[in-house]
Amino acid sequence: MNSSKKAGAVIFWILTAAVMGIIFWFSSENGDDSKEVSENLLMLIIEYLGNIVSHNVLRKIAHFTEYAALGFCMSGAVYFTFNKNKFYIPLIPCVLYAISDEIHQYFVPERACRIFDVFVDSCGSLTGILIFLLIALSVNKHQGKKVSRH
Repeated sequence: MNSSKKAGAVIFWILTAAVMGIIFWFSSENGDDSKEVSENLLMLIIEYLGNIVSHNVLRKIAHFTEYAALGFCMSGAVYFTFNKNKFYIPLIPCVLYAISDEIHQYFVPERACRIFDVFVDSCGSLTGILIFLLIALSVNKHQGKKVSRH
């Protein structure tokens, strides 16, 4: 592994761990604290964009977004570590983390384990993975053209 790939792997593994830590931290908040955070965010959105989403929709968007970030970072980690660009390799640990996250929430006061949230999280992960792979494909294609011109 060359030094730029090694650096990419280290950066993406650190980002993956950070996103997982953030997800765990949000999931550790009790129901009242979690609701307060999302209601404050909803009030900001309403103030700037109008009443475009409900509290429930905002929570699902948050689930989707945090797992899209996880999928993106996990894809980068796998890509730079193993030189693999298959979508299912990073998807498996992301889905397993989503399942473990919902189980974790079951034990947090005023929180619940919801199968639908695992589905939303998994869709978010897949979206992040596909975004990373499209960027990687585009960069590789551009670098290939750049190399072939010289």
